[in-house]
Amino acid sequence: MDARDCRSGRGVRRRDPGEVEMAKKTSDIERWSDVVQQMNAGNLPAITVPLHVLFGEAVDVARFCDKYWKTQVDAQKRVTRLGLESAVPKDGKKGDAARFGPRTAEEILSLQRATQEAQTRYLLTVEKNESPRERGKFLLGEISATLRFYFDDGVDDARDEMLARIDAAHAEDPDTADALASALDDYALLGEKHRDALDGLGGFDAAHLDEARAVAAELRSRPAQAEAISRQAQDALLLRNKLATLLVERMGLVRNAARFVFRGQPEIVREVTSAYERRKRAAARRAKATAAPSPATPAPAAPSPAAPAMPLEG
Repeated sequence: MDARDCRSGRGVRRRDPGEVEMAKKTSDIERWSDVVQQMNAGNLPAITVPLHVLFGEAVDVARFCDKYWKTQVDAQKRVTRLGLESAVPKDGKKGDAARFGPRTAEEILSLQRATQEAQTRYLLTVEKNESPRERGKFLLGEISATLRFYFDDGVDDARDEMLARIDAAHAEDPDTADALASALDDYALLGEKHRDALDGLGGFDAAHLDEARAVAAELRSRPAQAEAISRQAQDALLLRNKLATLLVERMGLVRNAARFVFRGQPEIVREVTSAYERRKRAAARRAKATAAPSPATPAPAAPSPAAPAMPLEG
């Protein structure tokens, strides 16, 4: 193409806004920086899936979105299978659905890469001789999440009341080593009462209960000043959590759309649901079935009283 063609614009493909944005911002983290800055750190939901599982499932969800995006039609233009594109509102004003569109799969992959990069940055900021604070937070999250899942059987009983009391007792805990140690002891003590049922539930290791008590003791034994995580590490962790939240939200858009569009085709919906969550639910059912007492054998029915003798007719 010569200079004249360039000046006239012939043969030059115009880039859409998304391509221009990606050209300006070289990394996936930079691409989402404006969105991340607008997020409130205090409103971030807990990520209940381990990061390595989240990263793997993100790729699977993106592939599913690409695979089932288009509506399929036969030679006579009759619809043979709806696609995810049919779940995009025409007016584009349906809340979260307004963010669901043809680029959702690509956005999921971008957020997966960004979250992975943020996780690496966070790990690099943590000193080799770090305090047990981060390990304690991890253990606290694992134990509390497993207890909450195990107790969530739709029935309010003494177990739910005990967990609610512990949650309330630590809801306003300051970010100190002593507060973390106290929470570790309380949740580990409750978990110990259900140790056998919790072990293996959703991959939970009952040894975490013992480690939690040990970490709590170590936290109390160290000077308070040494327990503070560096400001740089805090910022890196917050960035990772915000990006992970965006990733989970985008994956949720695809899963919700799939449940709606393919509501009559459960075999397709199963392709996009979380295998990790399915295993957790199955393990919980097995654990509860094992822990439940066997029903008492019903007492034999009392024999019917003998019918009175009928008088003989003479």
